[in-house]
Amino acid sequence: MSKKVIVIGSGPGGYPAALRLKELGAEVCIVEAWDFGGTCLNRGCIPSKAFLDTGHRVHAFEGLRGLLREGSGVNFSADMLDWEKVKARRADVILKLRTSLEKLFQAKKIEVIRGKAAFSAHHEVTITFPDGRTEKREFDAAILAAGTRPSFPPPFRDYHAELADSDRIFDLPKLPKSLLIVGGGVIGLEFACFFNAIGVKVEVLELLPDILNGEDPQVTRAVRSSFEKRGVKFHLGKKTVKLDVTPDLKTVELEDGAKLQAEEILVGAGRAADLAGMGLETLSLGWDRRGVKVNDRMQTAVPEVYAVGDVNGISLLAHSASRQGEIAADNILGGDRAFDESIVPKCVYAWPEVGSVGLNKAQAEAKGLTVKTARAFHLGIGRAVAAGETEGFAQLVFSIDDETVLGAQLVGGPATELIHVLALAVKLKLRRRDLKELIYAHPTMAEAIHEALHK
Repeated sequence: MSKKVIVIGSGPGGYPAALRLKELGAEVCIVEAWDFGGTCLNRGCIPSKAFLDTGHRVHAFEGLRGLLREGSGVNFSADMLDWEKVKARRADVILKLRTSLEKLFQAKKIEVIRGKAAFSAHHEVTITFPDGRTEKREFDAAILAAGTRPSFPPPFRDYHAELADSDRIFDLPKLPKSLLIVGGGVIGLEFACFFNAIGVKVEVLELLPDILNGEDPQVTRAVRSSFEKRGVKFHLGKKTVKLDVTPDLKTVELEDGAKLQAEEILVGAGRAADLAGMGLETLSLGWDRRGVKVNDRMQTAVPEVYAVGDVNGISLLAHSASRQGEIAADNILGGDRAFDESIVPKCVYAWPEVGSVGLNKAQAEAKGLTVKTARAFHLGIGRAVAAGETEGFAQLVFSIDDETVLGAQLVGGPATELIHVLALAVKLKLRRRDLKELIYAHPTMAEAIHEALHK
């Protein structure tokens, strides 16, 4: 008899889990309270990349100005963009992908329930439908993949309705002339890159001493320098003590007395697990502000209940969620798979792009490892010079004894694509000499890795 499994949430953790469960023969249904595809598809990864693509096209055109004929009549500028059309293109991208995903579930004959699920007893959830009706469903196992919601630190949480967040920024009624972004992490930097490219005055406010917390200092320095050259201003290590909001202007007062003003404020200071109304207390699941506690098999304190993706707080990345969902599905049906965070690529899709995997030098040394690094800059790479993309570098981290690859950091070029080669190296514990055996096509940006290996 097949197992009955309920998946709560259809984002990048939930839908791969449901597909894998169906493949393995389980009787599976998936419950979604909002838009199918979750935050990633509808309000996160995908729409932000649609915005960034628009911004990158503007940025690329600006780079052509020096090649135009005198008097050619081309007078394009960022302020010529139609904000409504920019938003419409983003909406079209989302609709295409969401429709495709929904058709896949129809083809696979996986039951999709539109409603909000909450645990009401052991092996039981109560589903509340949009019209208020409720229905109880029993399960043999459940996967919680409810995702996260934007987090508002004080004093910004007192003005939640008046400020934009990483969900609502896509639907601003008009393009602001100035934007203050609270948070210098991936979310904040990607939006800073986009809005700066389309002509908005952008400032970034970060409580910590530097952007991209946890990244290698060489990476953060390169990214920050690039942004500053394009006009983005950073306020690092600054605490907000007061906020004044009017319809036309928003003013932030810092601890040192300085004041920052902008038409709009985007609070991009992270996300928090969306656990309200889930009935977790019914099952005595363990959770804290980071999320539901799980082991490396994705099991909660209740063995038949699993939690994957952002909701467990381990790795707030869509691709981590997908792998965790597949692991949970396999383990429900008798597998014994564990999640390996060390091989998760971490990416920033701004320009310059950033891709990192494994340990950086500081992280390795904090673990008591003796390491060395090797770095090659794009200034010496033929493809980079030809393409005018000389910002950035490839940096590898090796153990000092046998030169095993422990990690890598890439900045610039297609860093978010190339990082997978080095993720495989970390996974397979390859050594420097192994990577040297590859033949690197010329001219390519991948040659930066080749050059770093020979440093």
